[in-house]
Amino acid sequence: MSEATQTQTLEQTFNKTDLGHLIYEYRKLMFALIGAVLVAVMGYALWKQSQKSQAEAVSAKVFEFQSKTWASVKEGKLAATELPKIFEALDQEVKNAPVMIPLALEMGKYLFDKGQLVEAEMILSKLNSNQPIAQYFIATQRAVILEKLNKIPEAILALEQAAKNKDALMAAKLNLELGRLNFLNGEKGKAQTHFEYVLSTFPNDDLAKLAKLYMGKMNK
Repeated sequence: MSEATQTQTLEQTFNKTDLGHLIYEYRKLMFALIGAVLVAVMGYALWKQSQKSQAEAVSAKVFEFQSKTWASVKEGKLAATELPKIFEALDQEVKNAPVMIPLALEMGKYLFDKGQLVEAEMILSKLNSNQPIAQYFIATQRAVILEKLNKIPEAILALEQAAKNKDALMAAKLNLELGRLNFLNGEKGKAQTHFEYVLSTFPNDDLAKLAKLYMGKMNK
């Protein structure tokens, strides 16, 4: 059968229905669209595989840091003062990897307990996360350290960054601490705003009672 006959037969077959006629008329466009979809699907699959491989590589670097550097510090084989320098030298994606956050918080507490506040802040200040839980623990731990270092404005800023997240964890606690720190910093207007937020938003929370006490002290 000739190519012309095959084409004619195919056209006659499709023309038996309106849908078939439409498919035949726009067959080149449809084949192009199908090809584009296939390319997009294949590209997405390759991208996902690349993302997975990258995540695995980052996790491996975190584990290496934990099993070598951090383990050496805890065993007394490496001075704790060296920890921030080695941490700073890590790739940004490693420092901010989700699996690194708990480890960094552990290191921060370890250094805090040893009175090495500057070193603890050097590590914690390098952490960045969009997750409310991680944001809360990073901000509150930093705030304690910064207050101990008498860096009240910096402590306020750390807590504000966590509090501005609409899904912020323990918003009452964050705002209570922001009120207290702003009061210490001489910002009574800002302090009252945070205390009033706790009272109006969480009236039945035990923290509301503390907010009321702070407001009483502030207004004496």
